Amino acid sequence: MSSCRENRTRKIKKQSNIELKSIITFVKFIQSISFGMLGISILGLILVGKDPAAQVLYVMVIIVNLVLIFGGMVPIRYLNNKSK
Repeated sequence: MSSCRENRTRKIKKQSNIELKSIITFVKFIQSISFGMLGISILGLILVGKDPAAQVLYVMVIIVNLVLIFGGMVPIRYLNNKSK
């Protein structure tokens, strides 16, 4: 008999090679980049003057960075609880 029949009856659980700490580190890295971009965009918004198109662009960048910063807190909390 072939060995394929045995392998079909047994369920093989695939192990993930990615550790949770590396995922948490990556999410924190993305958050730190967002903090830097947030600071640069706030400074740009202050320095741009009265150009409405540039102000809209900077406000959009600020909103996206805030979403990334606060949205990144959810998976960090979840993964920290999962790793314990």
